Amino acid sequence: MKRVKFSFNRLVAGCVSVFLLFLSGCNKKESTVTPAPPSNEFLTTVELKLVNTADATDTVTAIWRQLDPTGTALPDTSKAILGLKANATYSANVVLLDETQTPAVVVSDEIKDRENYHLFFFQPTPISASNLIISNTSTDIPVADGTVTSASGPYLNLVVTRTDQDTNNPPLQIGLTDNFVTGAASTGWLRVVLRHQPNVKNGTYDPGSSDLDVNFQINIQ
Repeated sequence: MKRVKFSFNRLVAGCVSVFLLFLSGCNKKESTVTPAPPSNEFLTTVELKLVNTADATDTVTAIWRQLDPTGTALPDTSKAILGLKANATYSANVVLLDETQTPAVVVSDEIKDRENYHLFFFQPTPISASNLIISNTSTDIPVADGTVTSASGPYLNLVVTRTDQDTNNPPLQIGLTDNFVTGAASTGWLRVVLRHQPNVKNGTYDPGSSDLDVNFQINIQ
């Protein structure tokens, strides 16, 4: 049997060290440490995938892409166009990707995991001041945060409503899934903003900061 050498002096020194550390810990003032909120999401690509609820063959996908992580290069907006039928309802999914990695990371899955911290806004323009609705369930963006209203039009006849909710108490909307309802033929733009709102989400636009702020061209025919 192999014998293990034992040092009594080392044992005493170790016990003294542990005792001193214990005293130091007892004398240390207790404090509450609040974890830092999660940082903004990194993403390169925003996809809007729509399906006509009355015609499953009518599917539309628009893609906004910015592969330059520095943000200095112009984004690719050649596919950031939605062609929709008039007087129709579309079920929409928002897919976010980080394509700087291989395989691409599905950032929208991370948004779902952190749903209590995130809220999408969808602002059709041109829009009249009377149709701009600001509330904790509306997807519209306040004038103070960049929405420009038009007094005369013609207006983009599109209304977006969120269809998903988080686990806050009470639950708040998210916007990963939505309904796009079109009216008469019209053209314009849809501004899509994802607000990052850790610990301050209340259904409104202002708290927090933006993970993304992009525009899609809309053609309703």
